[in-house]
Amino acid sequence: MVIYYLLLIALCSSSELFEDYYKEAEEVMKNMTLEEKIGQMFFPRFNLANSSDDIQNRKPGGFVLFGYDFNFTESYIQNYISEVQNLSYKYIGLPLGLAVDEEGGTVCRVSTYHRKEGKFPSPMNIYNEKGIQGILNIDKEKRDLLRKFYLNINLAPVADISYNSSDYIYDRTLGRLPEETAGYIGKDVEGYVKDNFTCCAKHFPGYGNNLDTHGSIAIDKRSYDTFLNEDFKSFEAAIANKIPMILVSHNIVECKDKNYPASISKTWHDILRNDLKYSGLILTDDLSMGAIKKYTNNISEAVLAVQAGNDILLTSDYYKHYDAVVKAAEEGSISIDIIDKACKRIIAYKLKYINFKKEEEEEEPDYTLLIIVLIILSILLVGAAIFFLIMYFRNKSKGNSEKDLADAALVSDE
Repeated sequence: MVIYYLLLIALCSSSELFEDYYKEAEEVMKNMTLEEKIGQMFFPRFNLANSSDDIQNRKPGGFVLFGYDFNFTESYIQNYISEVQNLSYKYIGLPLGLAVDEEGGTVCRVSTYHRKEGKFPSPMNIYNEKGIQGILNIDKEKRDLLRKFYLNINLAPVADISYNSSDYIYDRTLGRLPEETAGYIGKDVEGYVKDNFTCCAKHFPGYGNNLDTHGSIAIDKRSYDTFLNEDFKSFEAAIANKIPMILVSHNIVECKDKNYPASISKTWHDILRNDLKYSGLILTDDLSMGAIKKYTNNISEAVLAVQAGNDILLTSDYYKHYDAVVKAAEEGSISIDIIDKACKRIIAYKLKYINFKKEEEEEEPDYTLLIIVLIILSILLVGAAIFFLIMYFRNKSKGNSEKDLADAALVSDE
C-alpha cells in the first residue's frame, strides 16, 4: 500500500496540481495590487455584519463559516451567502472560497440545523457499521448539502491516525491503524475530486495523542520514524489522489522543530512540499488559537505563517493579521515572491474548482423592435387620421352640394 501511494505521488510530482491554470492566474494578477494579493491569502472567520466592508476594503480570498451562521432559515442563508459572493465578484473580480468544518460526529456546522435526520454521524461510526462505501455515500450527501448553501470547501476529512480512545482527536478520526486509515482517506479524497468539490486533509503532520490546541500548546515528542511509518501514510494517500488543500496543526513537533508550532514552521512546510511532493494549497489552523501565540517571539503569527510557506491563513483576528502581513511585505520582511507564488496558486485553484462568472455589465436594453413597432403604429395612425380627414371633408363637401341643390330647387318652385 505504501509503495503504491509513493508511486502515485511520484507520477503526480512531475507537474503541479493547478499548473494548467497558472498562466490564466498570472493574467488576473497583472491587475492586482499588493494588498489585493495578500487579501487572497486570508480566509477569516465569517461575520455577516462586517462582510461587505471586508470585501470592499481588504478583499479576502474567502471566509470560514461556523455553526451559528446556519441557525437561520434555508432561504435567509442562501440569500446572504449569494449576496457576499456577488459582492466579491463586484469588488474583487474573483469568487470567494466559502468553507465549513462538516466532518460529521462532534464537528458539524451545517447538518446540525439543516439535515432532516440530524447531524451527520462520525466517519468512525459509519465505517464500523457500513465500511468505506458508507462513508463515501454520506460524504456525497454532505457535498450536496453544502452546495445547497453555495459553499465550496469542506475542511475535512480528518486524516490523523488515532487508535487510542483516550486521545483528544480520536472521536474525529477513523479510529483505525495507519494502512486502514490511508485507504479510507484515499477513497474519500478521490470522491471529492471527481465531484469537483474541495476537501482539506488535516492536521498535518499528524495529531497523534496530543492535547487540544484551541486553548493551550501541544508538544509532540514522537520520533520522526513514527511519522514516516504512521502519520504520513494518510496524507500520502490524500496527495496521491490530488487533494487541493492540506491544513497544518499548531502542535510543536520536536523531532524536526522544537521552537515553532508546525503551522508556522518552515521546516515542516518544506517536508510537506519537498519530501511529500505536495503542490496544492497549504492552510494554517486558526491563527487566533491560544496554542500559537506564546511561540512567536513578539512577531505576528500571520507574518511567520507566510514566511513558513502557508498559502492560506485562517484567522479570527482578521484586521490585525492582515495589516501585519501588509506591513511586513512593504518593509521587506516578507518577500513579494512568496506572496506572488501563494496568490497564483490560490487563483489557479479557484479557476479549477470554483465557477467563475464575469461581472455582468448592465446592457442597454434593445429598443429596436419596439421602435419599429411604434413607427409602424404611427404610420398606421397617421394614415388612418388622413383617411378620416379625407372622408370627413368629402362627406362635408357632398353635404354642402346636396344642400345647394335643395336650395336651388326651392327657389325655382317659388
